[in-house]
Amino acid sequence: MRPRSIRSRLALSYLALATLCLVLVATFVTWRLQLQYTTTYAWVIERQARLIGRMLEEYARDGGADPARLERLAQEFRWRPDATIRVLPAAALRTPARTGPAGELAALAACLDAPQRTGDCTFRTVRRDPAEGGQRVFAASPVLVDGRLFAVVHVSVPTGWVWVQLRRMLPQLGVGLVIGMVLAWVLGARLARGLVEPIEDLTRVATRMSAGDLTQTVAPRGADEIARLAEHFNHMAGRLREMVTTLEAERTRLETILASMSDGVVAVDRGGTLILANRAASDLLAPGRRGDEAFLRPGPRLRALLAETAARGQPCTGELPPAEVGTRLVEVHCAPLPGEGGGPGGAVAVLRDVTELRRLERVRRELTANVSHELRTPLTSIKGFAETLLGGAMHDEATGRRFLEIIDKEANRLVKLVDDLLDLSRLEDKRVTLQLGQVDVGTLVDETLARLRPLAGARVFDVQAPPGEVVALADRDRLSQVLTNLLDNAIKFTPDGGRIAIGWRCTDGEVEISISDAGPGIAPDDLPHVFERFYKADRARPASPGGSGLGLAITKHIVEAHGGRIAVTSAPGAGTTFVVTLPRNGD
Repeated sequence: MRPRSIRSRLALSYLALATLCLVLVATFVTWRLQLQYTTTYAWVIERQARLIGRMLEEYARDGGADPARLERLAQEFRWRPDATIRVLPAAALRTPARTGPAGELAALAACLDAPQRTGDCTFRTVRRDPAEGGQRVFAASPVLVDGRLFAVVHVSVPTGWVWVQLRRMLPQLGVGLVIGMVLAWVLGARLARGLVEPIEDLTRVATRMSAGDLTQTVAPRGADEIARLAEHFNHMAGRLREMVTTLEAERTRLETILASMSDGVVAVDRGGTLILANRAASDLLAPGRRGDEAFLRPGPRLRALLAETAARGQPCTGELPPAEVGTRLVEVHCAPLPGEGGGPGGAVAVLRDVTELRRLERVRRELTANVSHELRTPLTSIKGFAETLLGGAMHDEATGRRFLEIIDKEANRLVKLVDDLLDLSRLEDKRVTLQLGQVDVGTLVDETLARLRPLAGARVFDVQAPPGEVVALADRDRLSQVLTNLLDNAIKFTPDGGRIAIGWRCTDGEVEISISDAGPGIAPDDLPHVFERFYKADRARPASPGGSGLGLAITKHIVEAHGGRIAVTSAPGAGTTFVVTLPRNGD
């Protein structure tokens, strides 16, 4: 059953109160009218009894003092069938029974016995008739003959006439009651509307605010308590808007901070339900999916760490197994979230991808090992020949000169290795300043080939020059270093009589230079690693005599410093092709 509204309840309450008041007023008026009519009717009956007594006194003086004759004569004065008229002898006043139904006779006797009697001694009363069981009006009047009491006229009439008169007024009372109820309903409805409409305005605005519209306000009506409530409500709404704006700004700031973090953040409540996850966490735990919390499914190890932290209330650390994060290495640092009563309410985990850090540590260890290996060979050679010379070989001029030439060659190799390491370090730290200018690629290729042709031996250079000039905005010396490193590698790994192809062209606003050799090629598994330091130490390729193993790494950094890119394609037994692409405008 739908509950009634406040307006209807107020209107009905006002109507019920007004109806109760009207009914009480109608009852009181009816009672007063009945009392007034009864009093008036008793007075009329008393006058009637006195009139009958005077008439009977006249008959008694004329010789008709027979009580039986007076009784018959009195019945002639009956004006309605239910009226009772009796003529009682004077002795009836002297009987002991002066109470009950004969109470009016006793009162009449007291009046007659009074020493100083004023006026006519008549008496009236309204009481219940024991014989008939209804209310009747009783009146008694003396019949005096020659100043002496001869008889008593006793008249009684039922009070039904009073109710007959009142029943005639009941329709008017009913109409008045209905009119009063209608007016009460109209006034109650107006009063209820005046009281409820401001409350309805408050409810309507509160509903819109609960739906998210915090710009709503209430117009106060009047200066009563509801108007003051509306003013306080508007003030509260303003404060709420300020708080929501502040919270939204804080949330946006927090979301921005979390989204910009490179570390993943995952938070759960005490029951293990996910309550927060940033994009980095989704990328770590659900790679390839949209960075949304709904797609995040923490693995068993991460859930165990979070549950342990939430249960113990103490931070803990761990590492996720490859089954949860693929091939990456992820460290987890968990901390408890405060809950109600100061106890733990959940846990937050910071996920850090340490794959690159571990790779750099591995590269550092490998670099140290490779540099140590590269330095150890020439140093051992230099030390060995120096000890031989000190042992007496320097007295043999030919042997000493040969040993010194070997020592000089190994020293030059050490110098080149150190220079390449320093050059690579500067390139990686972006500490190399390029001297950009217009460089004719064809001319630079010819100059580089002229320097390296004595090293080519029986190898053949196939120069594929395009028509016209191809000019690139580059650092001439650095671009020459790139060509030298690539051609030097091609010469080293191309057998005698093999063909080395060199070509360049303009494509889509870029300059593309390609160098292909006829060497043994590179295995597909090793191809992604050719630009790493000391790649020559890889067993998949033969050693390059005199090389430092840093040439391709330096080449890649020089090309990238120009804003270009370098690519390599190769297959075992099919040679290797390097393609360098540079922007023509140097961007």
